[in-house]
Amino acid sequence: MTAEGCTTSELARRLNVTAAAASQHATVLRNTDLITTSRRGGSVLHHITPLGLALLRTGALTKP
Repeated sequence: MTAEGCTTSELARRLNVTAAAASQHATVLRNTDLITTSRRGGSVLHHITPLGLALLRTGALTKP
């Protein structure tokens, strides 16, 4: 995910997963306020939230 956001298809391609799997992951991230999702035409655009950025910066998501 980038600061500019990405579509579900872009996310799936970057993670080498199906679009359905990327959509499920995006739902979990959205439900925990780590991303926001908005419609753009026929696509959805996912953006990382300030909370998501803060967790990435601290490495909290990679610590056991």
